[in-house]
Amino acid sequence: MVEVKTRSTDYFGNPQDFITPKKIKLIVSAMDHYVVERDLDVEVRFDIIAIIHQKNAFKIEHLKEAFLYF
Repeated sequence: MVEVKTRSTDYFGNPQDFITPKKIKLIVSAMDHYVVERDLDVEVRFDIIAIIHQKNAFKIEHLKEAFLYF
């Protein structure tokens, strides 16, 4: 599962800083529902792709296992 966050600046913080505990709970719940509905026997990893678009350049960061299933 990948959550993508994009910002035009990091002035207020990194994109990943804007993923709230409530958002994490919703993402985990949605993935849990998906896995259960399809009767999948898989391990789920939650990653974040953080993108900052400044001028004509992109700074992209891939955060693997960004948060844990709880």
